[in-house]
Amino acid sequence: MALITFMSDYGLEDHYVAAAKGTLLSLSRELTIVDISHEINLSDISHGGYVLRNTFKKFPIGTVHFVAINSSRSVKNRWIGMTLEGHHFIGTDSGIFSIISNENPTLVVQICPITPENSGLKKVGQAVKDLAMGSDLKHIGKIITDHLQLIDRSAKITKKSIVGHVIHIDHYGNLITNIKCKDFLEIQKINGNSPFQIQVGREIFDRLHKGYDEVEPGECFVFFNSEKVLQIGINMGRASELLGIRMDATVYINFNF
Repeated sequence: MALITFMSDYGLEDHYVAAAKGTLLSLSRELTIVDISHEINLSDISHGGYVLRNTFKKFPIGTVHFVAINSSRSVKNRWIGMTLEGHHFIGTDSGIFSIISNENPTLVVQICPITPENSGLKKVGQAVKDLAMGSDLKHIGKIITDHLQLIDRSAKITKKSIVGHVIHIDHYGNLITNIKCKDFLEIQKINGNSPFQIQVGREIFDRLHKGYDEVEPGECFVFFNSEKVLQIGINMGRASELLGIRMDATVYINFNF
């Protein structure tokens, strides 16, 4: 039996997470449900996509990922399922699954629409359970080709510069950007490993660190994190607050300045 992961924007103060888990477990007590996060910003597809993109591949192939974000009882919503990179996903047709991978899904189905009278949770729960117990995706819904697809935001690259943005601020106040290590190394090589400057807000950096512990408490660090994207933070401090940087702030890297 496959694992089930559960991610939502339900929060942890109310009964919604427990109710959803109860619905699943009432269908089969043998299900194994692993929480990813229930603190996704309300209906924030970008936030949810970032967390899911950096999580799902850590689980075994065949895992079922249940994503309840932007799942209010709106007639514009519908529940869909898909298979992507060997994993199964079930969630609303919000476009979130199009920004977690560069690959296309092998199959997409519509499970059920959402109506003002029915959130579809019981039918969706049955689909999650069936997938976890080995059912084929095409047996739990109608095959569709018109699901919502979004374009993930990418950094702009020239021979002399990279311009990206802060796409996530984590629990520690670190600034996570969409500037990839491979792009940085490529442009740096083109410029003969020349000096560079990294600027965000009023802050300018001229070196990269290997980790946050290379600087003293209260000092800034800049490095490419485990996800191979540029991260800016403050050792023992919250960079987002102390530097006054918010989501979507522009980050510049200039070579041969």
